[in-house]
Amino acid sequence: MIVQIGGFVLVLVVWTFVNMKSLVRKQQTKVAVVYGGLMGLSAVAGSLLIAGVDLSSLVLGPYDIFIPIGKMILKK
Repeated sequence: MIVQIGGFVLVLVVWTFVNMKSLVRKQQTKVAVVYGGLMGLSAVAGSLLIAGVDLSSLVLGPYDIFIPIGKMILKK
């Protein structure tokens, strides 16, 4: 499993640096920084999923925020 995670991260890092280098060459540094951050989060999440760690859903946060708002709207 460690080899799979290492290979996944290695491929993702190489792919990310190639794309970031291309973005910087086009003078899109802000886009390159956001892209690098998102790919870093993807590497962490993917590694945890490969390791079999149970990740909570990303939907729960917005769900908890918007349910009370929707109930307030429906009461009116």
